Amino acid sequence: MKKIIWQCYAITFVVLFAILVWGWSGVFGGGSHAYRLFSFYAAIPAVLFIIGGFLGFKNAYLKWLYPVLFGIIVRIIVFRFVNLQVGLFWFPFLFAFCGVMTGIIVRRFKLKRIIQISCAIGGIIVLIHIVHAVTLDRIIEYKEVTFSSSNISAEMDGYTIAFIADTHSLSADRLRGIVTELNSRDIDLLILGGDFPSTGGAEWRSMEILSQTITTHGIFGVEGNHDNYTDLFAAMRAFGIVPLSNNGVLIRDNFFLAGVEDLWNRNSSIADAIEGSAAEDFVLLVSHNPDIAMQQDTTGVDLILSGHTHGGQITFFGIWAPYFTFRSSITDYGQRFTSGWAASHDGTPVFVSNGTGEYLPRVFARPQVILLTLLSE
Repeated sequence: MKKIIWQCYAITFVVLFAILVWGWSGVFGGGSHAYRLFSFYAAIPAVLFIIGGFLGFKNAYLKWLYPVLFGIIVRIIVFRFVNLQVGLFWFPFLFAFCGVMTGIIVRRFKLKRIIQISCAIGGIIVLIHIVHAVTLDRIIEYKEVTFSSSNISAEMDGYTIAFIADTHSLSADRLRGIVTELNSRDIDLLILGGDFPSTGGAEWRSMEILSQTITTHGIFGVEGNHDNYTDLFAAMRAFGIVPLSNNGVLIRDNFFLAGVEDLWNRNSSIADAIEGSAAEDFVLLVSHNPDIAMQQDTTGVDLILSGHTHGGQITFFGIWAPYFTFRSSITDYGQRFTSGWAASHDGTPVFVSNGTGEYLPRVFARPQVILLTLLSE
């Protein structure tokens, strides 16, 4: 084996191996055709880069040339035939930059071993987050969750609800892709959780596309803090979508769906929203902002669906959202409503979606369409 600048490759090899394993599992682990295809193309540069690294080249800079060129070729092929909306083009550049910088730090500055190790670990963490941001964080996840309750009748066992929130600047093509995916499944109800494109009449285009989703019991939606509710509700009604604004509707026997006005912009009221429900009903409340669960009585509600927090937007491995710790401009309750399951102040279950659109770059906060299945106890 020829000489290799191992300091330059240390971080790169670890990350490439992780991507290789991820890509391989993506190819054979199921999922949509597009996801498997992307995983396949993501694994190829990793394989060639590792092989090239072990073979070695005389010129250190030449080592980075081949994977960069290959990455460009793969990018052209993928984007020519498949609309994946991912940053595959940047893969080899990120690997090269991280490896070169590590090599410079270790070899030129002759730092102490503990600092070298710390730099290597820090570099690995940063690179993993960058790679995640330009790949998985730009691929929509159709997250399947279940919820069981004694208030869910036996006739509703297996009832499926799709929940879409925070589409923001999501393109029309990607929105059509969501509709196509949902229409390939058996969806009983579609709920829209607020914060839709709103400039230049974009909410009309969004509602027109979303209205093409095939459901058993229709499409319902609430407003978000970025929405002009007057325009949004007009667009919803024009395309057969029912807006919920501090009111509710009996979807079927013993299933009451309620929605509230935006917590920040108007006067949201859970009491008004669920007023028409009966004691034996399963009551599902939709609120764009999950903070309402801590500020109002939720004892008459069985489950709350929310969005708004974008999964923390930029997080540390999806575990911790720094912005929510140091700022309270999005939520007043820290990490409580970052993503997934939580609870109101009086114990009502709350599920918070990461949302679907790209308001800012996402880092370990993958966009989601929630597929909720109700189960009878």
